[in-house]
Amino acid sequence: MMNDSYNNDLSENKRTRQLYNDFLADNLFPKHADNAALLSSLSRKEYLIREKPNYGQVSNREMVNLLDGYNKLYVLEHARMMKRLSNTLNGLSKKYKIPEKETRKLWNECKRSIESKLNRKMNSHKPRYNSLVMSCSASVADFGDFYKYYVTSWNKALKKSEKKWNKIFIERAKNYRSGAK
Repeated sequence: MMNDSYNNDLSENKRTRQLYNDFLADNLFPKHADNAALLSSLSRKEYLIREKPNYGQVSNREMVNLLDGYNKLYVLEHARMMKRLSNTLNGLSKKYKIPEKETRKLWNECKRSIESKLNRKMNSHKPRYNSLVMSCSASVADFGDFYKYYVTSWNKALKKSEKKWNKIFIERAKNYRSGAK
């Protein structure tokens, strides 16, 4: 009898986790000391919006709070990505004895490329973003669709940029491989 109750509690917890495991803040971004409170706040805000019926309305204030919170998270994640890229380049630079001038040139190329790509992405989102933020309210379904697209596309852009530049750093470091031996 006690075992049935225990199993029932486990399955209930599993269902609860499955129900809320698709919050973007929790799923797309790893928790770190500097973003844990922000992730928790975003999950809570996402939950409050999701609890509304699809035909319901999301107020301007709710939309702005959620989008601003995500933008703060994006700034933290962007900085974290740039730090990882910098560490990778510095490690390769030391390992393969890449001249400092070349390392600096490659780093500047990396930063310009990433900023250019992310600015283009921002410009592509701007019309819909501004439309929602300037409105008094939006339907839950409409805002939810935009929010999911917005957050996942930014997350993918960060990951793709980091992967691309790690690959470029390694390829360029191969040119100096003979000097490391």
